[in-house]
Amino acid sequence: MAKIISIHSYRGGTGKSNLTANIAACLALGGGRVAVVDTDIQSPGIHMLFGLEDTRELRTLNDYLWERCDVQATAVDVTPEAPHNASLIH
Repeated sequence: MAKIISIHSYRGGTGKSNLTANIAACLALGGGRVAVVDTDIQSPGIHMLFGLEDTRELRTLNDYLWERCDVQATAVDVTPEAPHNASLIH
């Protein structure tokens, strides 16, 4: 059964992204299928914690919200075996 974990704070710099990345990694290492959605519209940054530094070619949550793409186009597979060339999750 799917579970949702939501992490929130009213302030920046409280460690939300680091906590999220660590929880996601722990769940994935335990065999779980994990999806992380960075809902920081102004300054998304969780992609950096997963090794995606060059995101110029990627679609973002903002692109989806502005109806520039389907939500599937915003997904990136960051499993260690996956090529880090923005392959889409299907």
